[in-house]
Amino acid sequence: MSTKYKASDLVKFFQSKIGTNYVYGMRGSVMTKEKYYELKKQYGSMVWDSDIKKCGTVCVDCSGMFEWFMGISKSSSGWFQCATEVHPISTIKDAPAGAMVYHKGHIGINLDGVYYLAADGSANGVRKAKYSQAKFTHWMLNTDYFIYDTKTTQKKDDDEVVEKSIILVNDKEYTVEMIRKDGTTYIKTRDIAQVLGMDVSNKGKIPVLNKK
Repeated sequence: MSTKYKASDLVKFFQSKIGTNYVYGMRGSVMTKEKYYELKKQYGSMVWDSDIKKCGTVCVDCSGMFEWFMGISKSSSGWFQCATEVHPISTIKDAPAGAMVYHKGHIGINLDGVYYLAADGSANGVRKAKYSQAKFTHWMLNTDYFIYDTKTTQKKDDDEVVEKSIILVNDKEYTVEMIRKDGTTYIKTRDIAQVLGMDVSNKGKIPVLNKK
């Protein structure tokens, strides 16, 4: 795969298309009446009768968003099958922005672990919505096509960021989660204990580190 796309650019593209009409089988072009009847004949009830009112407007379906962005035609299941990593949706907080989110027959992208972006059916069009409003079963990465920003795993607010970083201990590299807030960096107690080869427990709210 020679061309790789920034997942951050994919997110910007989806955001720029919010409000675009959804019609099953469309790929980001103006739908004519001829095209509507062609799709209706081909896909039946997947194309709503009321979709005819969208003629003359740009329309797209869920997998069509990716073709519109990158010119590569795959169905939602096709993207699922070629994913290089697949994870349960219960771990969506670990997903970078732009990771694909999926359930059988539908696909979108992760925004921030709380919201997703998708061409979300004829009733909604392209929108931003909470995961609680959806039935996604998996999130996935496709590093053959996309470059993801995986450094920032979670942003709690404008001043606090949790990210994976490398620290050196006796010239040996260790990857830990660092909390950066107001110009100060904090390392999680459990991570630093693991680096130092110690067991960690607690007495009430007090962390306790002991030699193994």
